[in-house]
Amino acid sequence: MLDDNMPEGYIHEPSTSAFINHIGKVFHRKWTDANGEAVVSVAIRVQEHHVNTWGLAHGSFMAAMAEIGGSGGAYEPGGPAIVSIEQSMQFIGAPKLGELLEVHGRIVKRTRSLVFTQARAESDGKVVFTTTAIHKVIGA
Repeated sequence: MLDDNMPEGYIHEPSTSAFINHIGKVFHRKWTDANGEAVVSVAIRVQEHHVNTWGLAHGSFMAAMAEIGGSGGAYEPGGPAIVSIEQSMQFIGAPKLGELLEVHGRIVKRTRSLVFTQARAESDGKVVFTTTAIHKVIGA
C-alpha cells in the first residue's frame, strides 16, 4: 500500500473538476487486464462525509463515483470533452466508513460521437455496484 493507503499503481492528481476535488482525494490508474483489455480504475477511501446515518456509503456518493469511474476510459487527455448522457446503476452493497472503494471502468464501444462504458465497483473484496453509461463526445 502506498499514499493514503492505496494499492500499488494508483496516483493522485487534482482534477480539473472542482466537483471531483470536493468529493475527496480520488486516485486513478490505467492498466491492462488478463484479456488484454484497457481498464481505467479510480479509488477513494470512504470518509465520514461520504456515509449515511448507518455508516454505509451514501447512494449519491456511489453514483458520483460510478460516473467518475465509468467515464474515466471514455475521456482522452487533450481530446474533446465528454459528458454523460445516460447512466444505469445496480446497487449490490455499500462500502463502510474507512473502506476502499475501487471502480474499474472499460470502454464497450466508441463511435465518432458516443462512448459506451461499463464499470464494476468493489470494496473489501466484494462487488458493491455495476453500471453502464453512454457519454456524448462534445464537438463531434
